[in-house]
Amino acid sequence: MKITHEERVQFLKAHNELKDMLMTIHECSDLWISDVRKLESLEHLLHNTMKFVPDTDAEGRPKYYADYVLEELEEKD
Repeated sequence: MKITHEERVQFLKAHNELKDMLMTIHECSDLWISDVRKLESLEHLLHNTMKFVPDTDAEGRPKYYADYVLEELEEKD
């Protein structure tokens, strides 16, 4: 898998936002509501770029509550 420069820049931005959120949590024992949106954006970035997908049950329905798997592994099942 190759990651483009633009994707690396997105990960760098996400990393720095994550670092800032963790510092706030540690220093203030609090979490800003806007940080929840940033966490969801980071999750979306990981899903799309790294091709993480929800596992599926026996009927092929996604199990969003379970751990995600690599897309290529899901396609083989």
